[in-house]
Amino acid sequence: MKMDAIGGEGNKGYIRNNALHDLIFLDLVFITVSLIFQIPDEILYYIYLFDLIVCIFLLGEYFIGLIRAPSKMDYICDKWNILSLIASIPFDFIIYMLFPVNFPISILGYLRLLKLIRLFRLARFRFIIDLFKKTRFHMILLSMGIIIVIFTILMDIVGTSYNTFDYFYFVIVTLTTVGYGDITPVTYNEKVLTMILVLFGILMFSAITAAISSFLTDKIIDETTGDDIKELKEDFDEKSENILNELDAVRKENEELRNQITELKDIIEKK
Repeated sequence: MKMDAIGGEGNKGYIRNNALHDLIFLDLVFITVSLIFQIPDEILYYIYLFDLIVCIFLLGEYFIGLIRAPSKMDYICDKWNILSLIASIPFDFIIYMLFPVNFPISILGYLRLLKLIRLFRLARFRFIIDLFKKTRFHMILLSMGIIIVIFTILMDIVGTSYNTFDYFYFVIVTLTTVGYGDITPVTYNEKVLTMILVLFGILMFSAITAAISSFLTDKIIDETTGDDIKELKEDFDEKSENILNELDAVRKENEELRNQITELKDIIEKK
């Protein structure tokens, strides 16, 4: 009965955590949309309200963990808990309450994206974590980000045909080797930078393709090898059990033969 109670409580905790993590994921989608696109104020209001509700749940989870922690100081000083606490604070709502004016999206709003930390710590995202660890995929993404920033700045400095956002858009489209053609280099400097950027794009996405392919291949091999080992182990266990049963039968026969021999000796000695 005790085990059933514990199991039931564990299932409730699992369902509760999954529900909270799903809310975080949905909140991150809404946050990303609000940061990238121009959203009407009435829709933006509901996005901020939903984020506030999620933040309240996260703050509740943080303080519950603090109450249950054996060492309060270790819990507070843990770097993951610090980041989780920062990600749980509704900065936009606090700023609006303190300064009720129409602010543009502040840089503090981007701190809400720290909720990604909670998602990457989940078992269901272990695939992504393994990808980063085994292939250093995060270094490739970091390099891509640096290239995008550098070439956007260079384009904006030496180019005269477009504004900064257009150059940013052009760099991403070119680096990903998509090339829509709606924005094209016009000046000599822009064309030179574009040629260099295309080469970087080829190298970058070749590295991404190689890293993902290698990771997936290794994962398939590991899983296949694991299945083969499991089958061999099951076959070995089955054969071992059969051998043990046969040995046990032989042992019983030997014991019966010894008893018969002993009886024969007794009969002979009596004669």
